[in-house]
Amino acid sequence: MYQSMLKSNNLDINKKLKIYQIKDGYCYNSDSLFLYDFICPHIKPNDKLLDVGSGSGIIGLLCAKIKNIKLYQIEKQPIYALMNVKNAKVNNIDSVVIHADCNVLLESKNMLIQLRENMLCNYDKLNSLISMQTTKNAQFINLNYNRDISKSFIIDLCQTDSINKNNIASLPYFDIIISNPPFYQKNTIQSKNLLKSQATQSCYLPFESILKFVVKTLKPNGKFIFCYSAFSIGEVLKKLKEFGFGILYLRFVHPRINKDSTLVLVCAKLNSKAQTHILPPLITHIGNNQLDNTEEVISIYRFANTQSIKVSYDDIVWEYFL
Repeated sequence: MYQSMLKSNNLDINKKLKIYQIKDGYCYNSDSLFLYDFICPHIKPNDKLLDVGSGSGIIGLLCAKIKNIKLYQIEKQPIYALMNVKNAKVNNIDSVVIHADCNVLLESKNMLIQLRENMLCNYDKLNSLISMQTTKNAQFINLNYNRDISKSFIIDLCQTDSINKNNIASLPYFDIIISNPPFYQKNTIQSKNLLKSQATQSCYLPFESILKFVVKTLKPNGKFIFCYSAFSIGEVLKKLKEFGFGILYLRFVHPRINKDSTLVLVCAKLNSKAQTHILPPLITHIGNNQLDNTEEVISIYRFANTQSIKVSYDDIVWEYFL
């Protein structure tokens, strides 16, 4: 669908986007790729785009791959923020990664200053985050896997401009804010692995908190594009209206044509009274086999063209990070 966009940007359509991930934690899935496909038509060249709860960076980096945008990504969990920096560097994509908790930022007297101070293009901030990882342990992960003896995975960022002391970017207000936020409700089974639970459970970042943050950092008439549990659609629409958003587009994702929707993709615009367009549903499978993807899903996967590289936390040699 968007191959012409890639060609117009002189990008190699066959080049995979490599994404390093912590296999002991939450890894991106089809939701991320469906959201990316949904976001694509709304991106314009030179847009300032913020990815909230970016994880390892998959969605924002994909967006930057097809359009010349100014990309910012914010992530609460230290290891994911560092992986985001790693993935931006590996794929030669400029991104200002911010290690911060939106809940905490909302309590700040000057949120923009706090965001600037937590950018990982700040050498001292990045170095302190790496140092913290060298002393981490089970407070981050409940390890239930057989560890590899060899320390085989080395992160090396010493040559990247991302950590240049003189490259401290200023923070703008954003044209587009995107998010694949935690949306599992408290009645669902919670993982004992903190990396997974913080990435999936809404109690760690309630939808209302996301909206408070978005309203404070989005430009007037800017777009907020995200996905959420379809079972929560009533509350989602109610909260969007309370915070002054008009809903431009909704698209429901169904696992099969005869099954209820499990995910909804939402494009909302601040201070808009435009009519809502309900797009045709996205059906993911044509049969009971998980590999029986529909033609549209196959096309989305092919267009995203990602390569997941999963590594164990204990295989990262942090002293080689700088």
